Amino acid sequence: MWTWPSSLMDSGARVSFKPIFISLNQYVGVRIVGQDKIAVSFLAMGQQAKFNVGTKVQVRQPGKLPPPKHVCEEDLLLFACKIKIQRLFDKLHGCLNFPSTEQWDKIKPPSYLATQALKLMYLCKNSDISDDVDCSIRAIINAPV
Repeated sequence: MWTWPSSLMDSGARVSFKPIFISLNQYVGVRIVGQDKIAVSFLAMGQQAKFNVGTKVQVRQPGKLPPPKHVCEEDLLLFACKIKIQRLFDKLHGCLNFPSTEQWDKIKPPSYLATQALKLMYLCKNSDISDDVDCSIRAIINAPV
């Protein structure tokens, strides 16, 4: 039986689960036998490697989560520069794929870059950094490419 968090369950309702076997290609397969029995297997030249990836994580004291780790200003600035460089590479890649300048402005950055920028803004908000560094990071992130 697959068990759900108590907040999602309706008076002890259980959901039966049938094993799932997925072949992604001739070399990679995924087996989901149970909630904590998930395996990825790789096959090459008659040899197989299997990795168990299923696990259950339970927070012991949900009200007492550990405080977020301290991130220094230099690391936040480096993260902002990394995002900026990735945006530049993505723009260059788009320009190579679409040589016509008419298409360049229509190219949207990939969603993972927006996610990284949001993560950086969250880290800045929850770290005690100076206002100057915060403004610099925002300028790096929001600068046009």
